[in-house]
Amino acid sequence: MHLNPKIALSAPLLALGLLAGCAESRTSYPSLAPRAVEKLPIEEPEAESTAANPVPIDSASDGRIAAEVAAADASRARFERELAPSRRAVAAAGGQAAGSEAWIAAQQALTRLDETRGPVSSALATLDAMMVASGGVPSPALAEAWGKVSALDDTQRTTFNELAAKLAQP
Repeated sequence: MHLNPKIALSAPLLALGLLAGCAESRTSYPSLAPRAVEKLPIEEPEAESTAANPVPIDSASDGRIAAEVAAADASRARFERELAPSRRAVAAAGGQAAGSEAWIAAQQALTRLDETRGPVSSALATLDAMMVASGGVPSPALAEAWGKVSALDDTQRTTFNELAAKLAQP
């Protein structure tokens, strides 16, 4: 038996029409207006003040300050000893491609130079922590030590970065 093509096409359309009648009609969708809780003002939490309880600097702290400055000074001496060989190695590697023997030797020299900066960075971090603990009112000894070690750190970082910038980048 062979069906008429018009009847064969109309059967699925009739089925779709009947299914559409089974679908639920929704006329009330949720509102997109702000909810009541979203209209309330937002209160920012108050930040705790670290200056409320400044920590006094005592003689033990003065000893610690002196020890940090001494460590930074010793590191400065090691940095200065490594600086000349690092400069020579970087000069020898000037213009050479990254990965060449001279470039590798210069990278190793710069690594040794950078290692000597560690105690200065550590001393500065300790003095920074002491500055924070002082509640923003450091003793004159702490302020002087921080200024000295911070200047030394800046000088060493600048010198190191200038040397490193002279080498070809991989």
